[in-house]
Amino acid sequence: MNIKIVRRPIGEAPEWVRDEWIGLSLPLALKRERNWRALGVLTGPHGWLPQLWALLSGKSFRITGYAVNAKNAVEKLAERNPSAAAWWRENTPQILDGRRNFLFNAAACEPEP
Repeated sequence: MNIKIVRRPIGEAPEWVRDEWIGLSLPLALKRERNWRALGVLTGPHGWLPQLWALLSGKSFRITGYAVNAKNAVEKLAERNPSAAAWWRENTPQILDGRRNFLFNAAACEPEP
């Protein structure tokens, strides 16, 4: 199952970078919309122990949306706009290891069959 990004997603990336997601179809890491506890891609801690502490200590926020593999999403974004993909690679390399996900808020997405 895929989602299509139809509006600018929320997040810490610059608006011009987030706008480049609009129109892309991305495969889901998990097959349905969920309510998540999330951390910012720029302001969130790095490493699983600091992230766990941030979640337990209330430094996370709630988001309803869809999980997409971050590495695959940036590769797809690079096909459309290499500069936007480069922003992710330069500013969030720790997220692009192939094991982590981006969360796209539900209001920015439309599910595709």
